[in-house]
Amino acid sequence: MRHLLIFLILLAMPILASAQKFNARANAGIVASQVDGDRYSGYNKFGFTFGADVSRQIEKTDFGWRLGLRYVRKGSHAPKSDESEFYKVELHYAEMPLTALYTYKRFEFEAGASFGYLIKSKEDVDGNGMTEPAFKFKPVELSGIAGVNYNLTGDLWAEAEFCYSMLPIRPYTAAHSDYVLSGEHNNLLMFKIVYLFHAARK
Repeated sequence: MRHLLIFLILLAMPILASAQKFNARANAGIVASQVDGDRYSGYNKFGFTFGADVSRQIEKTDFGWRLGLRYVRKGSHAPKSDESEFYKVELHYAEMPLTALYTYKRFEFEAGASFGYLIKSKEDVDGNGMTEPAFKFKPVELSGIAGVNYNLTGDLWAEAEFCYSMLPIRPYTAAHSDYVLSGEHNNLLMFKIVYLFHAARK
């Protein structure tokens, strides 16, 4: 049911945009992620993201705001080696990011926060297959985000974004007395292609 609701909201966004002075965009791309606090390092878990958003420019300024809906596949992956055991976790989120915008020539800078709902989580701690995590992840996530967009040509943009959990996604599953954070945190980079399919009326 929640998947259908997200899909319907995404379909409704172009309609909402066309009725007012909003820009509407669709985006898709790749995700490189890790989970800080799980004893493994490196952006070794690759996933993908897709979604849509609407934005509005504040009249007579270079500033604006953007509200979006998107699916993001995150997690962590550590192949078995002499230094570490095999580990993999997959986290599927539906997210609603809200950001402030600043436009400079062909660049657009944004920063803000994203509210995420955990759709599904799977974990493999020994290489024998994905199962339900023994230590449950929190059902919601609040993340800080910062990104830069570049207008490639016409309605086509390239976007790079950094996203980090502001609150833990679950408590530590092992002792980390030397770690400054209070639990595990999603840490990811996203690289997207963005298409502006509705421009605001002047």
